[in-house]
Amino acid sequence: MTTIRDASSAPAAAAAASATTEPRPGVRCRRVGPADIDALGLLLTQGFPARSLVDWRRSLTQLRAWTEAERLPGLGFVLADGDALVGCLLTLYGAGGTRCNMSSWYVEEGYRRFGTMLVSAALRDRSITYVNISSERHTRPIIEAQGFRRYTEGVMLAAPLASLAGLGRATISAGRPGADVTVDPAEAALMEHHAALGCITFWCVADGRAYPFVVARRLIKGRLPIAQIVYCAEALDWRRLSHAVGRALARHGLFLLLLDAQGAVPGLPGRFLAGRMPKYARGPVTPRCGDLAYTEAAVIGT
Repeated sequence: MTTIRDASSAPAAAAAASATTEPRPGVRCRRVGPADIDALGLLLTQGFPARSLVDWRRSLTQLRAWTEAERLPGLGFVLADGDALVGCLLTLYGAGGTRCNMSSWYVEEGYRRFGTMLVSAALRDRSITYVNISSERHTRPIIEAQGFRRYTEGVMLAAPLASLAGLGRATISAGRPGADVTVDPAEAALMEHHAALGCITFWCVADGRAYPFVVARRLIKGRLPIAQIVYCAEALDWRRLSHAVGRALARHGLFLLLLDAQGAVPGLPGRFLAGRMPKYARGPVTPRCGDLAYTEAAVIGT
């Protein structure tokens, strides 16, 4: 989620210590502080009016609670002219602080020449992998010039309920499966965190293993509901699970699914849309398709 109109998320602790610069008297780039939440909500509403002030403040409150509980670096950076906030860039860190989703970049008109300062401040720690998952087309050359590289080739638009290949092979559990089923504790914690954020979560159980699914509800063109995969297991055979996933989504009135992919996904009936909704990353670890956990897809919505 990036807007620069008319011009246009331990290792990270080092970045916090050196994040303040002053391009001219009265204007500075600094980290978001606790007292900035109300003003930051107003600024984000101005930059991204599709979301209400109430929605922005709720997201900021959730983000602040997460970062404080996990002792992560913080919510992001702001440009301040005196006491007024004139620009912002949110930083959404995943568990452990090794991946950061840079989100909601906005600078008021008249200050846009200072917009890159926000990015420079956020990118200082080379041990962190930074991701941008919702770039606007006109900003992609800027993102690539900053060292980001595309790591997805497109998205699958699928109708999993239409798959009959895995019919009857898997069951769905809304809560954590029983002790006779293998569950990854880290994935169980991830599921709990994202359920608290308002995501749809469920387990797909097959052959004694529980596969986690975290889904965000989206609207296409403001009216067609669709399920966006925020997280699913890496070792996943859609030929066995897609029909069960389709049943789980249908309970929520969702029949179409959107999944980042490198090409057509075997066992997932639908269409691969090459080049659509590209994801970008910069850093030591290239993210994988199917993992948007703790990004704006879950915390804010794209």
